[in-house]
Amino acid sequence: MTQPHATLTRIHRFPVKGLSPQPLEQAALTPDQPIAGDRRFALAHGASAFDPQKPAFQKKAHFLTWVRKPKLAALHCAFDPTGTKITVADPDPETPKDGRLDNADLTTSDGRAALERLVLQTMGEEQTRGSVRVAEAPGAWFADVPQPYLSIQNTATLRDIGVKTGLNEPLDWRRLRGNLLVDGFDAWAEMHWIGARLQVGSAILEVAEIIGRCAATHVNPDTAEQDLDLLSGLRGHYGHTQCGVYARVIEGGSIRLGDSVARIY
Repeated sequence: MTQPHATLTRIHRFPVKGLSPQPLEQAALTPDQPIAGDRRFALAHGASAFDPQKPAFQKKAHFLTWVRKPKLAALHCAFDPTGTKITVADPDPETPKDGRLDNADLTTSDGRAALERLVLQTMGEEQTRGSVRVAEAPGAWFADVPQPYLSIQNTATLRDIGVKTGLNEPLDWRRLRGNLLVDGFDAWAEMHWIGARLQVGSAILEVAEIIGRCAATHVNPDTAEQDLDLLSGLRGHYGHTQCGVYARVIEGGSIRLGDSVARIY
């Protein structure tokens, strides 16, 4: 049985954990894999235990992220179509202009070193625990959970949060750093999707769990200021601090903006 469908309005991947999203018009999904190139790289601080010779899942505390280092949001980044070359056009105003990046290739030692220098200049040694290292390793994926999930947000839920918390506009989806944004479902419908399957374009996803939120959502993606206590707002109005769901790809296929998104049984 097929339920009323919604529409896929945004697709994003995050080539570097903790930095800007890369909008996509389409993506090819593979079973039990994230979107290709999502969280391929991360910024390991000086105390990180990540070992590229023995890549294994590490918690986000081992990397620079908004939850502890909101200043990262001041690095507004863009990527080439492969997601491996990064341009930083407007870093923190105090960063020297000659520290900006233009198409730095993160698959090369020179490109990684250039990003490491810029992040260190922007954040400072205290914030980075003395150093920054662009982490990458075959088979490694630097998301907050070890499973190769995609994260999904519901625009109606973001609108409801905006109303309830007095924002007078939908909650900015960028605070939640999701892969897919869908429109057309009721607010909070996704809370009842666990175990259900969604057809997105020609791919089928199985919803695995609800996403618990952290203080990274307090950071304004434009200003890098912690200007919204979303966790208190969620707890006060809804009795929980959850928003969005994780899903795994069980049947591969292509997705593109405007595709139908339907809950199927």
